[in-house]
Order: sequence, then structure tokens, then C-alpha cells
Amino acid sequence: MDNNLEFLINTLSELRYASMQANEYTIRELMHKYNMLFLGSKFNSIYSNELLHYMKSNRNFNLSDDEFLKLIPKACKILNMKYTAMTELANLSNLNRKVSCYNIILW
Repeated sequence: MDNNLEFLINTLSELRYASMQANEYTIRELMHKYNMLFLGSKFNSIYSNELLHYMKSNRNFNLSDDEFLKLIPKACKILNMKYTAMTELANLSNLNRKVSCYNIILW
């Protein structure tokens, strides 16, 4: 397995566990710790662009945005996490719009 993919899987697993422990009283601390939003009624939804920023800033992870976006579907499939591709709203008629981010459901 690719080292970057393995590192991403480990980080997503950690975030999954951390978000499962969160509640309305501890969520701010969790968001501060990881410097990202945990959204949804279960605090189990994150965005890949915030995840990449966290990993670059705190985990010495050095990967381009495009390379990172290619790893997200692979890691999510391995971890049985749902994900949704997000694209820019410009040029909506273009069926081949580039994915700019993923919404990841941790559990």
C-alpha cells in the first residue's frame, strides 16, 4: 500500500474515533484540536480541503491537492466511509467538471 494512502487511512481512522466521542459539549475542543469543522447532527462530516490543510500543517504531509483528491475515494472505500464529490458551481453545463473537494462521512 502507498505510504500516503496508509497515512491518510490512519488519519481518517483517528478522526472517525474522535468524532464518535464528540458531543455538543466537546465539539468545539475537537474542532480546535484538528482545526477543521465537524459537521452534521452527529459531528461526523468533514471536508477534504480542511483535512489536507490539517495534515500539511500538523502531520508534515506533503502532497499536492490533485494527488490528495485521488487518494480520498481509495481511502474511503477501504474504511467504508461515504464520500461525495464537490465541484465548483461555474460552468454547470460541463459534465466533466473537476472535483474540487470531497465531503467525507466518517461513520
